[in-house]
Amino acid sequence: MKDIQTTGGLFTAQIRDQIYSIICRVFHCKPEEIEDLVPVQEGMTNIVLSFRYNGGKYVYRHPGLGSEALVNRGREAIMQKIVEDAGIDTTLVAMNVEQGWRISRFIEHRDFDYHNLNDMVRGVMLLRRLHQSPVRVRWDFDVIEKAEGIRDQIDPDKYGHFEDFEAIRDRCYRLHELAKTDGIRRCNVHGDARDVNFLINKEEIHLIDWEYSGYCDPGFDIGSYICGGRHSIEEIDRILFTYFRRKPTRKQKRHFYAYIAITGWFYMHWTMLKESKGQVVGIHKTQWHDYAKRFSLMALEMYEQDGRQ
Repeated sequence: MKDIQTTGGLFTAQIRDQIYSIICRVFHCKPEEIEDLVPVQEGMTNIVLSFRYNGGKYVYRHPGLGSEALVNRGREAIMQKIVEDAGIDTTLVAMNVEQGWRISRFIEHRDFDYHNLNDMVRGVMLLRRLHQSPVRVRWDFDVIEKAEGIRDQIDPDKYGHFEDFEAIRDRCYRLHELAKTDGIRRCNVHGDARDVNFLINKEEIHLIDWEYSGYCDPGFDIGSYICGGRHSIEEIDRILFTYFRRKPTRKQKRHFYAYIAITGWFYMHWTMLKESKGQVVGIHKTQWHDYAKRFSLMALEMYEQDGRQ
């Protein structure tokens, strides 16, 4: 077998053999009973593959380069139980906290379309349901602190190579402090609510992969959703209208604009970590930088205007 470059890392013969061994232990089967083990070009933290066994189809997740610096698998398992009970994600078959792998049911689905109004409403309302969950996890996810933790894993020579990096950093840090004064209630969050993590079809929608979950500002999930694609200001305001089920207040709007910038800043760090380990990130690198730059300027101007009133 030749090595295959996936969006989540390099799929080698050695990794393939490990995966066969794990699947056989889970299903108590032989390697020859596993069919169609192929990479799925989705997700950028892990190597993701699909396979068939005994008439069923499944998805296997193998931890990618640098994922150990980003993910607490024990916390992921706790959140997985909460969202399974809430009906937000019922796909789990088996997972290993120490090794980081996971096997899930394959859900027949189509690509989630950010610009399809029906998809947007279903996805955003699923996030709202998560945020309203009465059961809260005990660990905090502070986006800036998490970005700083990623920074410490990056070779200094490979850190900060973005246009206007220092200016964006200063604005995002300022916005992070200002946003704390807005009175927005923190909640359970997914932490990577991009299109690739929504499995959607006519009957159902699931939000999968809870590696970055925690107790955080809801703006981080909406920011992740928005930063996952290209959206106009009009589309972003429609997303916020859908989330609040009404026109957001000025304070709510500036708060969520701030978190679009802060989320872009977080993903810039994720990009630098991946690139420092030799993985190509692609077009999202420019996209995340653009959100951090534009929305940090817009949100900070809103806070400054409101402060003068």
